[in-house]
Amino acid sequence: MTQIDQQNNDQKLVRPADRSVWLIWLGMVLLAVAILPFAVRNSETVRQIAAMCGFTLN
Repeated sequence: MTQIDQQNNDQKLVRPADRSVWLIWLGMVLLAVAILPFAVRNSETVRQIAAMCGFTLN
């Protein structure tokens, strides 16, 4: 087997794994964006999110 064939086989094996990781991250981002309007309505939730990020709100 030539080196080019080996590289093509390696790329075929990696591609589906990369796609699934991207889909998982896309799902997490969409979920976060969908939850954001509901979290902003409750000021205590906003304070807790800010505290997790290292900010303090008065």
